[in-house]
Amino acid sequence: MLELLALATQVSLLLLIAYNALVALWGWRSPPPHRPKEPSRRLRVVIPAHNEAHALPGVLGDLARSDFPLDIWVLSDRSEDATAVVAAEHGASVAVRDSGENGKGAALAWYLDQHPLADDEMLVVLDADNRVPPHAMGRIAQEAGLGREAVQCYLDVTNPDESLIAEAAALSYWAGNRMVQLARSNLGWSVDLGGTGMALSATALADAGGFGDTLAEDQDLGVRLLLAGHLVSWLHDVRIADEKPAHVGVSIRQRARWMSGKRAARRHTVALLRKRSLAAVDMVVRLWQPGRSFVALLSGGLAAIAALTGSTLLLPWQVWATATALQVLQPIPYLAREKVGVRRLLRYPLLVLLAALWLPVRLMSNRVKSWYHTPHKPVEPETDQQKA
Repeated sequence: MLELLALATQVSLLLLIAYNALVALWGWRSPPPHRPKEPSRRLRVVIPAHNEAHALPGVLGDLARSDFPLDIWVLSDRSEDATAVVAAEHGASVAVRDSGENGKGAALAWYLDQHPLADDEMLVVLDADNRVPPHAMGRIAQEAGLGREAVQCYLDVTNPDESLIAEAAALSYWAGNRMVQLARSNLGWSVDLGGTGMALSATALADAGGFGDTLAEDQDLGVRLLLAGHLVSWLHDVRIADEKPAHVGVSIRQRARWMSGKRAARRHTVALLRKRSLAAVDMVVRLWQPGRSFVALLSGGLAAIAALTGSTLLLPWQVWATATALQVLQPIPYLAREKVGVRRLLRYPLLVLLAALWLPVRLMSNRVKSWYHTPHKPVEPETDQQKA
């Protein structure tokens, strides 16, 4: 019985590894040039901000240079600093929320209750530490003109050189943007919402039931959008950058909140399977699988144990060594295709840091009961001279 259980567990893990490797192949092809389309919706940008007076000048300065007219709001959520004052000084409309449940989802739900979207509007959600290229909003508007109801932009990193943990996160994002997000887009499936750099129509939000009450509102909303028949489209050519945690403790707390929200989204598993679509099944896989770096570390550990002990409970070490090599090596050409540079590729082994964090993140996620505000450094808008 024990042998059968061990075999079934190992085969399941190998099938997961093979599935992820196969789907990632669809991320090799870059998207075709976008088709210019007359925008059909107005854009309303909302920036939820909790004590972000020091970070707001960067994103608001970027939006001031947008090539598309915008209605810009800063949602000051229970702030105790000058968030509302700084937002107003930079020309944004301000909504002040003094009480209520914590979390971005709860804040956005409150905001939309006070300021509902019009039928011809699309809501763009950004974070206070984002950096936004001038063409970004225009591209989102063009996608809306093509009938897209939900859009997610490429999520980039502003501080990959700040620490080893920040660089590891950057490498993970750059690889995932192509191997996970672009791959799903090329397959015609729904991509993951990233919590920022996302745009949603009033129709899509209403059909999905609005922003939820989980600690990772993006994951849950993405599932509910799919259940409501709205695929999240991917903009690979629009890079919205933000700051990644530079310290291990901050990274663990942030990722624990993400994992807690992912676990909450699993409540939709049965409903997803009832849809009987490949996109829905793929979403179930993403909700339940462990972190990919951790799976690679696990398969490497199994290879070492099998080689050293010769245990009859484990498949031959060559099987696990092959599975590990596939996971470790496959992202490298994709990172090269993202033009990350030779220096970054040489530092690719840093991803083992994220794998090592999976277990403490998993343990801490069980205790996450409230929103954790990730601290950000002060940001100033770039001048034209700096941009040149």
